[in-house]
Amino acid sequence: MYQNACGAAAATAGGCVETEKECHGLISKEPLVPTVEHDYSGFDIVKATQYGAFSRVKELVEAGYNVNERDAENVTLLHWAAINNRKEIMGYFIEKGAEVDAIGGELNATPLHWATRQGHLEAAVILMNSGADPDLRDAEGCACIHLAAQFGHTALVAYFVARGVNPDCTDRAGMTPLMWAVWKICSLDPTRLLITLGASPNLTDQQGNSALHWAILARNTTAISTLILQGHASLNIPNHRGDTPLSMLQTHLGALWMSPKVVDVVKEQTFASNNARNFLNKVLKDKRMRWWCMVGTPFMAFYAAGAILDTDQIILIKIFLLVCLYIVIHYTGQILYDDRLMGECFNLHFLYLCIILFVDK
Repeated sequence: MYQNACGAAAATAGGCVETEKECHGLISKEPLVPTVEHDYSGFDIVKATQYGAFSRVKELVEAGYNVNERDAENVTLLHWAAINNRKEIMGYFIEKGAEVDAIGGELNATPLHWATRQGHLEAAVILMNSGADPDLRDAEGCACIHLAAQFGHTALVAYFVARGVNPDCTDRAGMTPLMWAVWKICSLDPTRLLITLGASPNLTDQQGNSALHWAILARNTTAISTLILQGHASLNIPNHRGDTPLSMLQTHLGALWMSPKVVDVVKEQTFASNNARNFLNKVLKDKRMRWWCMVGTPFMAFYAAGAILDTDQIILIKIFLLVCLYIVIHYTGQILYDDRLMGECFNLHFLYLCIILFVDK
């Protein structure tokens, strides 16, 4: 029958050329689909909740069933209504006194956690309008916004932030919603949304990894580009292994999953880093430069010490500042001083002290 489909589009395409009368004849021969009325009378209240059989649910509750009663899995009726987005039943349970933040299931999660995992925005709105707490953590240490981010439910992420949830809140492992988004979701959002709403791309988890570390580990091209080009994420944050995003990206230059704009940024930062390193090496290897540093350091130290002692601060602050000055001078000397030049510098400093003593007299 569908091979003889009629209409202007089909005729234009050179397909069916049936007359309007014939078309109506075909349409009139379509069998009517009978309306099937489901019989929910044998459903228990859990199954009725899952299937959205509101009349059966209402019948059982009015017969005396406690809406906070838990099933064998330690799950409440509100959990089942939330995960299946049964909005009318949710409202009814809450009206009958259902505990909005009940903890249940293997993950010790709330109904709001369950609704969030499935991306049910309307169910989440009902729960939060009834007092549900989005900051409660499940057994994995995740708040609802972490679940919304790792499952890519952008609308829920936006809703939670709009309701006052911190976009930089961390889970048990120190991971932010942005880290979860770039690790799990390859689309532009919710990464872009979180950055727009103020999430920091430079926070680190308990292993020292930033969101950019996680995006690189996932080879998430979209997230890497968004973090670097829009979020201005730092490429120089080392994790506990000493790996920076820059060093990780340098090992993948030429890979197909790296965008040209990101490659350009990596090359620019590599060039700048090499220039800074070369300048420091030049200073350390230049005998004349090291000599001037050795000569100048004591004079600057004397001046700084005198300035500290001349301040109006209490003695404890002066002592603290002098200790800091000593530490700076000590490590500067270890880096810049050359034992072969110490004799010349000692003679110069001795001459300077003699002149000072003579002038004082």
